[in-house]
Amino acid sequence: MSIYEYFVKLHRYLLWQTKKIRALERRLHALEARLREMEAQPRTSIERIEYKFDQLKVETLEGTLNIGIAPPGAGGTIEDFAVEPVKTVIPKPEPVLMRPIQEKVAAYLNGEASETLKRLEQQYDRRLDDTYRQFILQDIARQTDERIRFYLQEKANHGYVPSGDRDEAVENEIFQKVKADIEQSLDAFLKHLPSGEGST
Repeated sequence: MSIYEYFVKLHRYLLWQTKKIRALERRLHALEARLREMEAQPRTSIERIEYKFDQLKVETLEGTLNIGIAPPGAGGTIEDFAVEPVKTVIPKPEPVLMRPIQEKVAAYLNGEASETLKRLEQQYDRRLDDTYRQFILQDIARQTDERIRFYLQEKANHGYVPSGDRDEAVENEIFQKVKADIEQSLDAFLKHLPSGEGST
């Protein structure tokens, strides 16, 4: 190969290489333009999502529990246990003496408590109408079961175990404590009731 032929060949190679470089530069410019276009588009951002699982409350659990990996309707090889959408409520057992004490407290609230309330109205120079009196006594009635349970638990904590369904002495003892609580709360309520409020 002569030196002339060598330079001709080198010149062709340089032309081919220059074309290739220009083609690559065009592709690079096209890609840069496309990238700028994509960056100019508005972005969707998802802010942080916080789940507070301690505030979730499950009231009803229903649905189908599938045992195995087959999806529903895939065949009868894996058993399918369906849970009926029935809410199961298991009542908490009441203490043995609860019912007779509840009856004594209810009788007191329906009779003597109203007279106690009227007496306290006179003592503190307050005048309530019948609707307000009933509201107060109903509100107290809603709280008495908890007080009865408290005193029964207190007895149990001191080793008391009822021998049967009834124990007149303990029933009266707890009734008197609940009654004293009711009268004390009525007294405190009337004492701190602003004059004019609740009056007819």
